[in-house]
Amino acid sequence: MLIHMSPIILYPTETVYGLGVNAFDADAMKRLYTLKARDEKKAVSWLVRDYADIERYADVHEQTAKIASRFLPGPLTLVLPLKHNAVPLHLSSTQKIGFRISSDIFAQKVIHDFMEQYNAPLTCTSANVSGMQTEETVSQILAQFGEQKTMIDIIHDDGIRRGTPSTVIEVHDSTITLLREGAVLFSEIVEHLEH
Repeated sequence: MLIHMSPIILYPTETVYGLGVNAFDADAMKRLYTLKARDEKKAVSWLVRDYADIERYADVHEQTAKIASRFLPGPLTLVLPLKHNAVPLHLSSTQKIGFRISSDIFAQKVIHDFMEQYNAPLTCTSANVSGMQTEETVSQILAQFGEQKTMIDIIHDDGIRRGTPSTVIEVHDSTITLLREGAVLFSEIVEHLEH
């Protein structure tokens, strides 16, 4: 199989399967959007190894650290303002991005190896055609993509994944906004911040 300089990777997380490319590679990102038939104006989240990686790429607030200490790694996506001097120029117009630290052992190995090789985050977008449900198994996912499945360069099959998608919150200064309720209850996050 032809492996591109920056491959499209199908990998499991603690919730559902994700699709990853080098978040800093504009050509790889275009291929990802083509595969998913996704609007390029819609940002995709980044998978990173740990909170230090989040601090490296994003402006964080003390609220961010408090949330991360309790809920990460885990099924939570933190949407944060990017440090523009820490990301490539083609991302300079992107004011914020979602960050994930997966608790899935397989995903942790994938992101560790990827960042060792590319020194960049891996995208963490659900492995589905835009607007369709994310299937539970690799075979179902590949069937959904049809002929486009040949665009996926590396496949990590670790069995069924049927978790609830991650909760997505935006943290801007001290303001926390719920964007999508998922596996982590927003009420739990609020309660944690109040103590």
